[in-house]
Amino acid sequence: MRFQTKTTFAIFAFLMAILLLAAPFSGCLGNSNDSGSDKETVTIIDAFGRSVTVPDNPERIAVSGSGSMRYFVYLGVVDRVVAVDYQDSGTFTMVSDKRPYALAHPEIRNNPMLGTTKGAVDAERLLGANPDVLFVSATSAAEVAAADMIQSKTGIPVVLFFSGNYASDKEEIDKSLLMVGKILHKEQRAEEVIQYFSDTLKDLENRVKDVPVSDKTVYVGGVAYNGPHGLNGTNPIYLPFIILKADNVAAGVPLTGSSTGYALVAKEKILEWDPDIIFVDVETSTAAGGGAFFELRNDASYRELSAVKSGEVYAVNPHTSMGVNHETALANCYYIGKILYPEQFKDIDPAQKADEIYTFIVGKPVFDQIKENADGLSYTRVG
Repeated sequence: MRFQTKTTFAIFAFLMAILLLAAPFSGCLGNSNDSGSDKETVTIIDAFGRSVTVPDNPERIAVSGSGSMRYFVYLGVVDRVVAVDYQDSGTFTMVSDKRPYALAHPEIRNNPMLGTTKGAVDAERLLGANPDVLFVSATSAAEVAAADMIQSKTGIPVVLFFSGNYASDKEEIDKSLLMVGKILHKEQRAEEVIQYFSDTLKDLENRVKDVPVSDKTVYVGGVAYNGPHGLNGTNPIYLPFIILKADNVAAGVPLTGSSTGYALVAKEKILEWDPDIIFVDVETSTAAGGGAFFELRNDASYRELSAVKSGEVYAVNPHTSMGVNHETALANCYYIGKILYPEQFKDIDPAQKADEIYTFIVGKPVFDQIKENADGLSYTRVG
């Protein structure tokens, strides 16, 4: 019996020693960040100065706001999205969609929506989607209170990112891309997108740097803002005109929509300006009555415009559709450049250049889809 007791004790001691040796290693495994409760976090300052603690490199994200999926397509994280804004959902019906990010990634529409209207976030829907973080596109500090309320109500961190116009808000947009990229461990891609935009703008600037400014006046009409508009919907800070040193007759007009660059002008003003060349945003075709294209064909006073008489009316792709399509704004620069400075842009095929831009920014060449949805008008003379 003594032998058995000694043997039993020895075995017990041996086992305890093994357990004690193994304890530190098992403790390391127990602290693995595979567990949601133990996931590492990072504290960031969002686009509107809010300090937000979020899971580091979250795998499940929700995105809200008009055109809010745009940046997440840019960064290549569509596969992480578990809920989207109403306007990016399959419930929303958009006639002739011309948003490059949406055309390149139709799978976005398969995600559940966060609310039944643009920018709305229903707490129950959000909790049901169970994201690690909610990203919300914003253009002003007015959205801060709503973000704080959602975060307080659901316990899900809410990050505001800036959505604006690259012509006037480049610094804020770049900062937002870098901030979102840091959270999602997509810093390199964010930097690549920013560099691509900068390099493209530099190429455009260099093409016209030493060229006398065109003495022809220009105007862009049919620009959308909270829906399509007629010829009187314009953009005083239209990126292609700024980059190409074009004489925009609407420059200096007070902005109606500061987040995109939109302004509504009187018909009488357009007639007074009488621009030499008119560019028409094809989104106008979805306006009631046919928009700017119908007006230019059928309005007797518009028929007297110099651009209409000389056939200098051209169709460009939508600058604004659920926010500013920054990649389309760049593509339009090359088409408009070819019209204004044919010699400096003689090497450019606008459709091919557009697809080069779309492929890099949203991942697919979607120019033909946009043109098809624009009744074949994209980058054509319509005067």
